Amino acid sequence: MSIIVEYLLQALFWGVIFNFPLLFIIIKIKLLTMPGGILTGATIAIMTYIISPFLWCALLAFFLTSSLISKQSTPQKQMIIAEFSKDSTRDAIQVLSNSLPALFFGIIFLSIDFFPFIENSGNFSFLSVSPLIYAAFASLATHNSDTWMTEIGISTSSIPRLITNLKKEVPKGTSGGVTLKGTSAGIVGSMIISFIYLLQLLLHSDISLIHMIVQFIFLTFAGTLGGLIDSFEGATIQGLYYCEHCQKVTERQIHRCGNKTNFFKGYRLVTNDLVNISSALFSGIIALIGFSIIEGIF
Repeated sequence: MSIIVEYLLQALFWGVIFNFPLLFIIIKIKLLTMPGGILTGATIAIMTYIISPFLWCALLAFFLTSSLISKQSTPQKQMIIAEFSKDSTRDAIQVLSNSLPALFFGIIFLSIDFFPFIENSGNFSFLSVSPLIYAAFASLATHNSDTWMTEIGISTSSIPRLITNLKKEVPKGTSGGVTLKGTSAGIVGSMIISFIYLLQLLLHSDISLIHMIVQFIFLTFAGTLGGLIDSFEGATIQGLYYCEHCQKVTERQIHRCGNKTNFFKGYRLVTNDLVNISSALFSGIIALIGFSIIEGIF
């Protein structure tokens, strides 16, 4: 049996062991829809563990913090969510859109970095410094940053402003709307994922502390920038619809009142899920470039 097959079988075993108990918690507090969201989430969680246990921890941190913050509801917040988008229980499409970019970079990491590394070393040595795993973390940092920006932005008393025209005030929940408190929360959301990456470096890397700190800061920056790119795309290219009955702009093709909405602006094919994917991919590419520059300096 090759060392790669041995690694995959061992990682699959532990991935199932660690993720199985989490399913009961997720089902109990209704963080994912049944059965699509649950099955998709479980598959992605196991795949992520195979790529990297620390990336799996980052995925778990993103999912739990973003889901729990989304669950902190007020009547006003629920009304805003109902007007504009899906609710806080994630379905299979949402799970995919919030994990595919990280999986994309992670699978390439396995193929061209990690598998050759363990073949050469002859054991399951931990490879912590890689531009591709850095990009995978940046993708998750983007999703966490975006969720924190949105949820905190909706919850505060601040009036959002359109990211493409900061002088223009927009209703809460509007795609492309930003607030200072929401953006600050987005930095914290990105920092949470970056901290897990930093922990990985502290435990499994011999690079200097200043090198680690620079990587941590840039990763936080890339994740936050990805969240802002998400807002920019929401304001410019995302497909939005208008309900004539309620006279409201929404992301929904069928409004909460039950009436069919009319196409309003953007591109029909560019949904919020596609915006989530593209912004995280952009963030990952930015992280790849930043990683190369940082490595060149150190």
